[in-house]
Amino acid sequence: MKGETSYYKILGVNENASNNELRKAFCKLSIELHPDTTSLEIEVAKSKFQEVLEAYEHLNNSNLRKIYDDKLKEKSRIKNYTNNLNNLIIDPSNQNLIGNRRPFSNGELFSLFLLIIIIGTSLIFSIFIASFTGKELDTIPLWLIK
Repeated sequence: MKGETSYYKILGVNENASNNELRKAFCKLSIELHPDTTSLEIEVAKSKFQEVLEAYEHLNNSNLRKIYDDKLKEKSRIKNYTNNLNNLIIDPSNQNLIGNRRPFSNGELFSLFLLIIIIGTSLIFSIFIASFTGKELDTIPLWLIK
């Protein structure tokens, strides 16, 4: 698959085209683009004719066509996913965040709950330990004394 142009566009047919339609499109384009019958420069005609020939060979073979169609579907799915992701991230005009944010799952809520419990417990233990070691809670930092 050379470049970004699909084989269907090269042949000028629909993605649901039958083998007969593919053959007709190939015959028409091969007559137009063959280096012996075209008014184009020889190198340009050769490259275009090779593109048409490659497209026809891939689409005429049912196994190669199925693989190619799967690749096109995967590429379009990734492109749509990337566009949707970019729209969610880059769209500054969207003031309403409904649709851009999802609610927390149960696991995320539980993790947040555990985090709050751990931070609170740590603070309580630090105050408790500081009171037993005799250190004052209201101390002046050393950098203010200098």
